[in-house]
Amino acid sequence: MAGHGSHACVSGRRQGVSRPDISALVVNYNTAKLALDMLHSLEAQRPRDASGRLLEMEFVFVDNASPMRDDQSIEEIRRFGRERLPGKVLLAQENLGYAKGMNLAFEHAQGETILVLNPDLVLLEGCVQSLYRSLHSDPRIGATGPIGFWERGREVRLPPNILPTLSDLVLSSLAQISPLVNRFYRQRRVRDALRIFEAEEPLTLPMLSGACLMLRRETVDALGFLFDPEFPLYFEDTDLFRRLADQGKTLVQVPEAQMAHFYNRSGTTNQGEAFRRYWKARSYYYGKWYGPIGRLVEGVCKKILHTDLAGRTARIREREVCDLGRITEPPVLRFPREMKRCLLEFCHDAGFLLAAAMFGSGKEWRPGPSFWEAFGPSVYYFRVLDLDGGTPREVGLWRFERVSAPAPLKEEVHAGS
Repeated sequence: MAGHGSHACVSGRRQGVSRPDISALVVNYNTAKLALDMLHSLEAQRPRDASGRLLEMEFVFVDNASPMRDDQSIEEIRRFGRERLPGKVLLAQENLGYAKGMNLAFEHAQGETILVLNPDLVLLEGCVQSLYRSLHSDPRIGATGPIGFWERGREVRLPPNILPTLSDLVLSSLAQISPLVNRFYRQRRVRDALRIFEAEEPLTLPMLSGACLMLRRETVDALGFLFDPEFPLYFEDTDLFRRLADQGKTLVQVPEAQMAHFYNRSGTTNQGEAFRRYWKARSYYYGKWYGPIGRLVEGVCKKILHTDLAGRTARIREREVCDLGRITEPPVLRFPREMKRCLLEFCHDAGFLLAAAMFGSGKEWRPGPSFWEAFGPSVYYFRVLDLDGGTPREVGLWRFERVSAPAPLKEEVHAGS
């Protein structure tokens, strides 16, 4: 363990519990309370294999030297591992990075099936069982993953994961400075997203979400390691998926498996460090998979994003925005015409290079309670695409800033009143 700069606080498996079928691996950084909620959702799964046998599960939890370590929640996780779901807690003495943290968790896992989990998600009913049965239905499947939702109410689908290729890097960078390229990129992204959103059967994809994925231990052993330890944060999942593809394995999204992912909560606790690690991981990824040309192109694209040209498309698109201002209550988006079927997308800038989405209909839309509760204070952009004619057509673009409602004033109580 010393080589990992960490020591283990191990709660151990309960007496009489056999070797687990599934080991869930969790790396935490400042999100222990969310991780505890996630582990409760894991315990509630009660998955069974195709024959109906109840599957045994365990978890391995690594705290990556969280500077805002929640000792109370971590103690609750230890207790949870002793009393509810067999588990181990490992406390790193330094921030190992996500990939090394996951590899450390894998070393302590005993299950023949590995479930990689982010701490900031909730597994919805039947998720683990569906992933397990699909994975073990075909030896050619390298990993399975669920459908991701923005919130527990399943109103909003998270953006499909786009495999970072050299061509996509160039296009997405140019899309930030050229409205023409941006329009092409958005159209292609929406076309691909609709195919994924509308899939009712397991779908083979070039990339899954790294927030929740399942694979066999023997598959990891054949790869040599779970995640490349050179990735400090971000891109380690993409690298894993490409390594699986090189082994002839497929990646399958399972529609019956669903999760709510409260995206990137660890990164927002220390945004400066997260950005630093992102750029380092991005450079390493393109160098690893595309060699010197990859490093050169990545460097040029990075320079573009650090010039005044960056965000030019979003600034031009701002002229088309209907600004709803600062709001505390759910807004109503009124469409220019009634639609039998439409797609509503939202993101944090008017460029819409990546967007969450939901289907709708009618002449207006208002977010439901579950969706609205998931909005933190920030600026959000919405756009609506008419799907009635076959080819998606944008019919409206809105912006609002979600602000916290002011605290109610306390009445002063005067003596004698």
